[in-house]
Amino acid sequence: MSAIELKNILISKISEIDDEVFLSAINTILDSKSKSIESYNQGSQKIIILTEQQKKEIQNSQKEYLEGNYFDNDSVNEEMERWLREE
Repeated sequence: MSAIELKNILISKISEIDDEVFLSAINTILDSKSKSIESYNQGSQKIIILTEQQKKEIQNSQKEYLEGNYFDNDSVNEEMERWLREE
């Protein structure tokens, strides 16, 4: 399937959706792609330019990490195993 065919399918499907929350979520996804991280090379280094929203998200994530608001991989795996056994 070509990109043009896929775009037409998506346009058709999206035009049938009336759920504003869902459409807003799709819009956010599309915005993140169209406003993707800009970058350029300066010598041997790659320079990345972030949007203000991306900077805020990184800052919030760093703050959460420093406050201990995260799960380590082992804890997540153990929790998933418990969920799977509950069936």
